[in-house]
Amino acid sequence: MNILIIGGNGFIGSHLIDHLLLDGKNKVRVFDISQERFREPLKNVDYRFSRLDSVADLYEAMLGIDIVYHLATTSVPSTSNVDQVADVQGNLVTSLHILGLMNRLGIRKIVYLSSGGAVYGNIDQDIIGEDAPINPISSYGIVKATVEHYIRLYNRLYGMDYLIVRPSNPYGPRQGHFIAQGVISTFLRKAAMGENLSVYGDGSATKDYIYIGDFVSILCKLVDMNIQGTFNLGSGIGTDINEIISCINTVTEFTNTVVFTPQKSYDVQNFILDIAKLKTAVGEIEFTSLHKGISNTWDWVKTIK
Repeated sequence: MNILIIGGNGFIGSHLIDHLLLDGKNKVRVFDISQERFREPLKNVDYRFSRLDSVADLYEAMLGIDIVYHLATTSVPSTSNVDQVADVQGNLVTSLHILGLMNRLGIRKIVYLSSGGAVYGNIDQDIIGEDAPINPISSYGIVKATVEHYIRLYNRLYGMDYLIVRPSNPYGPRQGHFIAQGVISTFLRKAAMGENLSVYGDGSATKDYIYIGDFVSILCKLVDMNIQGTFNLGSGIGTDINEIISCINTVTEFTNTVVFTPQKSYDVQNFILDIAKLKTAVGEIEFTSLHKGISNTWDWVKTIK
């Protein structure tokens, strides 16, 4: 199969590439603004470098493609509210270009990475299913939800097949060390550098974390089974920040100093994804434990210290 991964040189994309190349049956093309941050380009991947708003380059990248994975985003929740117009232009408008070009070229399947926490927002449910109310508290979440609606519109109007995945918090090797993108990798990097761990709030915020190897394996299984629709993709287990810090202390064998700071308004406080629909689709899932996942990530972090 000829596969295009838009945003394929990011954290999730790099692991998705690895998984898609395992059986040697797929040809992978990547469209991104720059190369991977933590490793050299792979010889058996066709890289195309350009901006998301370059429609001509997107068109060229889509020629001969069977399925598109849309992973790209130009913002995170913490930056999206600063300039909502730029967020819409950089993520919604470009996604519409992607859908339009796919329809024009006869590409019949899109896999879109939406968001778990950002799409749902702060809602009064302990475990959040796909039918929960959508109430984003950031422009990032609003745009993600809107792109979902447009994908479903293309399905109704043109019969385009789709898989929309709402991830929890994937973590693991090759994740950038930015608190807005991955608390576990950020904390491990800070531990390696002997820096304090900064926590927004009191550390009791509970979220759903999933190891990156599990995430891409499940994602590809959904695609291989030709399953369509909208799915939460997480571990279904909640872990608070204080638990994560305790596990990091155990794995690193450091006693890391924690500094608590005021909670940010754009950050969803607590969410655990209900993955019953996912399990019905793919069967029971064996997840990597938090300790094992953090240990694997720590082993990688030490190599780039």
